[in-house]
Amino acid sequence: MAQTINPVKLKAAAEHLEWVLQQYPESEEVQSLHCALATLIEDAKAKRLSDPIASNHIPGAYNFGEGVYAPYQNPSVDDAYTKFRIEMRGGLNEQEKRIIARMAASASDAKP
Repeated sequence: MAQTINPVKLKAAAEHLEWVLQQYPESEEVQSLHCALATLIEDAKAKRLSDPIASNHIPGAYNFGEGVYAPYQNPSVDDAYTKFRIEMRGGLNEQEKRIIARMAASASDAKP
């Protein structure tokens, strides 16, 4: 089954990402990301997006792989961007959901 965008979840993720990015006005890296994502964020907030976008077509992914935003953790730029990116591509697929469930089960089994 093809992924589809959930406009409500995407809007929420876009609003949260925008808020997180605004928390670091002094960071050139974060503000550059904000600028690169501004159109997508606005379109997502206005529910103008209906077709999923491949992750590699969303600006900023390369910098996350390089750890550029790792210092920005409270609130977390990484977490907000990841959630936005997931919603932009239509949410988690079934395989990803199974992997996350297994990881959660393993983590709960490992607790004393």
